[in-house]
Amino acid sequence: MKKKENRAQRVADMFDLPLDVITDIPRIEIMGKSEVWVENIRGILDYNENCIKINTTIGILKIDGDELFIESISDESVSIKGTVIRMEFV
Repeated sequence: MKKKENRAQRVADMFDLPLDVITDIPRIEIMGKSEVWVENIRGILDYNENCIKINTTIGILKIDGDELFIESISDESVSIKGTVIRMEFV
């Protein structure tokens, strides 16, 4: 697996592209404590106002918070709003 990651990194560097464009690793953007945008998702596993679990290619991303809700979702990305307290891969 490490060799494949190194090869992808070299290709990304050669063409001056972000690694997430070459691979399907998740891209996570955090805007303060109130919004999270996740690209390259595989689906939503659990969803309530205190916890959202997102399936990604590198594991499950767990977002804990208050009054969380999915603002928008597509086959490849999700936008979450609310008060984000913690994010971790589980």
